[in-house]
Amino acid sequence: MDLSQFVTDLEGLFELSPGSLSASSVIEEIPGWGSLKFLCLIGMIDDQYGVTLKPKQIHQITTIGDLYALVSTFPKA
Repeated sequence: MDLSQFVTDLEGLFELSPGSLSASSVIEEIPGWGSLKFLCLIGMIDDQYGVTLKPKQIHQITTIGDLYALVSTFPKA
């Protein structure tokens, strides 16, 4: 996994045009962000990256780059 692919995956999840997001994008400011997308995000990370995050872990971060760094700390499944 690299940051570019991670951002692309998030753009797909949120149904955004390529290039809409970057590492500095604030997660809670992504268009379409809400409780349903929050759950979808947890599911996507689990399915695509084999990492199970707790909601509290996501609430403690701000940007996509922070989320990528968090997911990257887990061993590959």
